[in-house]
Amino acid sequence: MTKSEPPGPSRLETTLAYMGAGIIGLSLVSIMITLVASYLGSSTNLAIFAQIPLLGMPAGFVLIMVLLGLALRRKGRENKS
Repeated sequence: MTKSEPPGPSRLETTLAYMGAGIIGLSLVSIMITLVASYLGSSTNLAIFAQIPLLGMPAGFVLIMVLLGLALRRKGRENKS
């Protein structure tokens, strides 16, 4: 008797992965915008771009840790059965 293939990642895991990558990517882009603007001597107020990474990086980290927990739980259940 052959083993059936285990199911892949769930929709929740896929969504968390894309959300974490998107938030961290947006944070990195805003860091680059802030650095380039300050290097070029921009006189406009770019405070919003400087604040995005302060919220985005921890939020992305939390999403990735939740994704890791879900993946470990799924792998544990697959190994039991």
